[in-house]
Amino acid sequence: MGRSGRQRMVIPFLLPAFILYTVFFVYPAIQAFWVSLHDWSGFGKTMIYIGLENYQEMLNDKIFWASFRRTFYITVVGGVGIFGLALFFASILQRTLIFKKFFRSLIFFPMVIPGIGLGLIWQFIYNNDWGLLSGFLKLVGLTSLNKFWLAPDNIIQSLTIAIIWSYVGYYMTILLAGIDKIPITYFEAAILDGASEWKMFFTITLPMIWDVFVVALVLWIISSLKIFDLIAATTFPAPPTSSYTLSIYIWSQAVGTYTPVYRLGYATALGVILLIMVVISVGITRFVTRKEAIEY
Repeated sequence: MGRSGRQRMVIPFLLPAFILYTVFFVYPAIQAFWVSLHDWSGFGKTMIYIGLENYQEMLNDKIFWASFRRTFYITVVGGVGIFGLALFFASILQRTLIFKKFFRSLIFFPMVIPGIGLGLIWQFIYNNDWGLLSGFLKLVGLTSLNKFWLAPDNIIQSLTIAIIWSYVGYYMTILLAGIDKIPITYFEAAILDGASEWKMFFTITLPMIWDVFVVALVLWIISSLKIFDLIAATTFPAPPTSSYTLSIYIWSQAVGTYTPVYRLGYATALGVILLIMVVISVGITRFVTRKEAIEY
């Protein structure tokens, strides 16, 4: 069978996936952009066409730019913390250890709990009156280090720590799957040559799981730009503006927090910007991290 014949055989297999992708992603994205060009409360069929006014409003929207910076902070700082810890735990847990499966399960455990539940747990931890963190600092005599963890000046750092703790197990599991497929003979040869643990990590482990690492990094970027439930639950009953990320700000404009807002047109425009951020971020990441795959 010639090359053109094989290509024709591929089309029927790709067609169902392409149709589903078009129906559930491409069409809603186009529809969202159309809605973003209107002033609409979300109720009724009447939408007032205003062109690009929603996007022009964003340029002067201080809350939008502050939300953008917080989202970027969580993506970068949270990503460094998550992958630093995930690589550290994965490197340790690839060895033969007692209770190895227990420690894997323990680190992964936060991913089993729904985001709302995790947020309520962290709300309890960060409570200054009877919270676990403040209580521990008082118990060990470090009251001077205690602070209002969810105050406007500290809230984004506190939320980032909660996010790191919640997601590190998931990405550790992905990286462990990549490490487990590396032939043990490579490490044995490196040990015979006198290579240190650090050298083996940077010359064997990391290069051979690079494709897995990049996939995990892309998944994190997409997730970090859309994190909602953990932040909303930690700041329950209503997130203050100092905790707004783009996803929280979209929710506040579409529905409202304490009081109804119902600006679905503007919220949809924010959602379109968020989608563009995801596409650009993933594209840049794939471009920067591309390298030849190592075959073994």
